Amino acid sequence: MSSEQIQKIRSDLSVTQTNMTILSDMITELRPGQEHPEDRQLLEQLHATCRAMQTRIVELIGALEDDKLTADLLEINDNMNNLFLRYERFEKNSMQSKQSSQGAIRRPGPGPVSSGKPLMDAPLIDFSGSEQQPVSLGPAPSMAAFPDEDAEQLAEWIGPGAAEPGATSSEFDQFLAERAAAGDTPKREK
Repeated sequence: MSSEQIQKIRSDLSVTQTNMTILSDMITELRPGQEHPEDRQLLEQLHATCRAMQTRIVELIGALEDDKLTADLLEINDNMNNLFLRYERFEKNSMQSKQSSQGAIRRPGPGPVSSGKPLMDAPLIDFSGSEQQPVSLGPAPSMAAFPDEDAEQLAEWIGPGAAEPGATSSEFDQFLAERAAAGDTPKREK
């Protein structure tokens, strides 16, 4: 892989990390079920974009021979997984908030699906070498159109009673913050 391609990947990773930071900040600042519709739309778009980027990152991990870049990709993937857990908890709290205010369970229908090439199929980097302008991916699809099968399967796999009594979401957030801080510390050379 050429140094230009590696530089392009690092540039794209910088954009991805910026999107992750914005998504994280929004999850922290917004109140589930009380967010402004425009904030809600941006939150869903950022989540969909990060999901698409994670798919591309996972594909790149297996294709790269640069150990340092692979390690960076693995770290970003791990951070994304933690962010997605926070997003799912935000969504769950949002649904509970809406259900309690409406007095009945109402599951939203699937949102609009964009036509054309799906966002998930777009490559992270085009290695064709052509001088074409980047293709605009347009707005990200709403996450309401994606099934919750993964979360349901995970819940079945974990089983009932797997959660520790007394564990709170704030304790989990603290755990995530400590884990992220531990990843930021420089590693000692042997």
